[in-house]
Amino acid sequence: MTKNKLREVLRKCHAVYWLPLLTLIFLCLAIYKQIEAKNSRENFPYSQACRGDFLSEVQYDDRRFKMNTTLYFSFLNKNKILVSMSGNVYAYDEKGKLVDKRIVLRNIYYSYVLENKILQTYTLKSDRVNIDSVDTMNEELSRLVLMNSSYIVGDSDTLVLKKYDANSMLIETTQSPLIMCVFVK
Repeated sequence: MTKNKLREVLRKCHAVYWLPLLTLIFLCLAIYKQIEAKNSRENFPYSQACRGDFLSEVQYDDRRFKMNTTLYFSFLNKNKILVSMSGNVYAYDEKGKLVDKRIVLRNIYYSYVLENKILQTYTLKSDRVNIDSVDTMNEELSRLVLMNSSYIVGDSDTLVLKKYDANSMLIETTQSPLIMCVFVK
């Protein structure tokens, strides 16, 4: 009964004529998606996530800060990057005594623009900063030890991303290297 109804519907709509057209549409869509993915890789050739440890020390007049974090870079679609930052910030007085310890745990969503393809220079603008409830950084401390885009939504930073070898990439500012990022497999 059901087979007969299906055959009747197929006969009425002339499905045999539509099948080649549907196949052609799906084939064109697949080719378009392949070209779009290739163009995206040419603009930003890193498709895997990478992880790196970041240690920095900042000296001010009577205070010294040490930040020890792990950064996880995930290269998303449509010119987007997710940076997950987790670690600690230590504050020391002029005698070197630990006076404060803060936790950093946040996700920063960036959109990027390729500024120079030869030099692999990208401008990253923070679209969203998700600060976890256990993150104890205040704005003053963030201003002292973090890049602006790590805590101010809409702020931009310029980064240079250089492929170091088959499994790692060097991420640097325009002045100095920041982190050696190892691709996660």
